[in-house]
Amino acid sequence: MNEHGFGLVEIAIVLAVVALAGYLLMQYVGSTARTVEQLRQDRPLDRARLTADRATLAALQGAVRTYQAEKGRWPPDKAALLGLLPAPPKLQCPGNDIDYDPVSGALRLTITEESRC
Repeated sequence: MNEHGFGLVEIAIVLAVVALAGYLLMQYVGSTARTVEQLRQDRPLDRARLTADRATLAALQGAVRTYQAEKGRWPPDKAALLGLLPAPPKLQCPGNDIDYDPVSGALRLTITEESRC
């Protein structure tokens, strides 16, 4: 007796394997979409840029302290402060700026648009 075609058991096994593969694929796609959404919410690149701007501010504060230790006074203005550096600092976040108080030598990072950084 030579039978041709597939039996009911073979078709059921193939359907079960295809259904399992589809389920696993949907789980993978769903977890990838959740991971991308979580990364968008965390905004790690923006945090890195803000951290870089804060590091730039810390370097400037070190230059101000060195100037004060050598000269006995704070730099007279922001232009003199920036003249202490080999190149003007490049802040990573658009709209951020550095405020300088020549009376106290204090530096502050001004964030104009928090949403951009």
